[in-house]
Amino acid sequence: MLSKMEINKRAMKESMALLSCPICGGEFVLREPLSFVCPERHGFDIAKPGYLHLLKQAHKTKYDQALFESRKKVIVSGFFEKLIERMITIITDTKKTEVVLYDAGCGEGSHLARIVKELQTKGQSVQAVGLDIAKEGVKQAARDYPGIVWTVADLANCPNQSETADVILNILSPSNYEEFTRLLKTDGYLLKVVPEENYLRELREFIYMDEKSSYSNDSVTSRLAEKLTVEHMERVTYKAPIAKELFADFLEMTPLGWHIDAEKKRELVANPPQELTVDLQIIIAKRAPLL
Repeated sequence: MLSKMEINKRAMKESMALLSCPICGGEFVLREPLSFVCPERHGFDIAKPGYLHLLKQAHKTKYDQALFESRKKVIVSGFFEKLIERMITIITDTKKTEVVLYDAGCGEGSHLARIVKELQTKGQSVQAVGLDIAKEGVKQAARDYPGIVWTVADLANCPNQSETADVILNILSPSNYEEFTRLLKTDGYLLKVVPEENYLRELREFIYMDEKSSYSNDSVTSRLAEKLTVEHMERVTYKAPIAKELFADFLEMTPLGWHIDAEKKRELVANPPQELTVDLQIIIAKRAPLL
């Protein structure tokens, strides 16, 4: 039986043509046993348990292992399931038998792994690359979901070859539309997910006492429309049950939970809401036509 390291190395070899050196943009070759090297001799070793650290320089984030462990618990509980099911349908409706899929801001990998598994079940051949600047998340993804290429990467300098992506996922994550435009094939598209005004309304009302109980994504969608051509927008709204024992994890993973004072946090964990509003916008966008 292959180890997770070996499974991930095999995935990297199979998808090597999708990757590029973050320093010079050159193509990689694999120098056995574990080094990816470009023609300019910039080298990057596969790190345990099987991911590539493709940053020009080290980058420290505020996202730690505890956050990503909490995020995984919430995701695998099915909290975002209706959203992910809809995204899977959008991808399968293209009828492509082979799909190159990038997840820009993959975190600990649960969304991408779930989507890849379902696409493969439906008969699609998938090459998938997860990108995130937080090493702890990528490291966990490589451990928990072997068989996908996991990379520590800067979305402002994606270590991927131009015009290679059929689909770029960007789920509740920062974006770099110039890079996304470079990466997309001529018929490829971005699937971006942003919060709508009632997203986690129950939590916002408790924290802010109605002061900021709703959210506006107008600036995000306007910025996207300036850089790419928006083909379709649809809203996914539902009430998601949340188990009491998961609520502390939920507060750990969401930025809203980081700004609660200790007393309010204890009160909320002791008496959490039984369900939360999921209110999200899915935006499908393609490369803007050349003028």
